[in-house]
Amino acid sequence: LIMDQTQEQKLSEKINQINELQQNIISYFNYIEESKKEIKELEKFVWRNCKHEWVYLDDGDYYSKIKYKCKHCDLYRNQYMYN
Repeated sequence: LIMDQTQEQKLSEKINQINELQQNIISYFNYIEESKKEIKELEKFVWRNCKHEWVYLDDGDYYSKIKYKCKHCDLYRNQYMYN
């Protein structure tokens, strides 16, 4: 296959674009994972420090094991989620 310079340039641009997008995906994935860890730490702090007032969840899910949520911090009444 013989490519002219314009075709080679287009091909090179597309390859570079693919590589850049793949790098973005990796960066975003890492950001999401780090954010999840940070959220967990913040939830632990809130769980330990909030003066919880529990309200019954009337969401129609009768099979859910979680029935209450704090009206201040929005965390569920399940300490194992935040330890």
